[in-house]
Amino acid sequence: MKAVVAKNKDYVNLYLEINGKKYCIYDLGYEDAIKIMRTFMQKETLPDEKSYVEVVDDENEKMQKAFVELTELLLGNTKHTKQFLKKVKPENEEDMEDAWLELYEELLRKGIAIELDWKVRKDDFMNAIKKLSKGIELEIDGEILDSEEDVPRWGKIINSIWKDYVLSDMDVGSDSYVLMILTKEDFIKAKELAREILNRIAVVEET
Repeated sequence: MKAVVAKNKDYVNLYLEINGKKYCIYDLGYEDAIKIMRTFMQKETLPDEKSYVEVVDDENEKMQKAFVELTELLLGNTKHTKQFLKKVKPENEEDMEDAWLELYEELLRKGIAIELDWKVRKDDFMNAIKKLSKGIELEIDGEILDSEEDVPRWGKIINSIWKDYVLSDMDVGSDSYVLMILTKEDFIKAKELAREILNRIAVVEET
């Protein structure tokens, strides 16, 4: 089972794989989703068959398209990006997890993203922000940040100051932060595309 935030962020879609087929319960409340997952973990009991529907093949095509769009958005529509997409071609949900990590590693290699430990010092955080914002005119004043706080709280302050850019985090299932600076427009697109491929990009204060 895997829960993914729905288009309405107050709900989740719960994906299941049963006997090699994929199913989904759409627009579940968080508490209901947790209850179903806990029951499955504790008793290996599936929800009522009437509550979920089979995910049709075109869902894979939609995910593939969303991955290509997200990759081009984050890496740029370049020759190098096209070469990357020839090498990394997720065919289904299982492939998408590996493709997501391949994209994350490529963003790190290109300097578009920087990974920081959850207990990073303020100086290292500020150095990362300066590297990511190279060539962009952004207000970055480390004096307003409390060295005793952490990445989400520093990020919240920064995002409250920036008008046209967003300090975001790419969720790779670890305790670290994978930071990117995106325009507000690109962030909105990236957030939605990541959701379509069952992953997550969020403002750093929400991580």
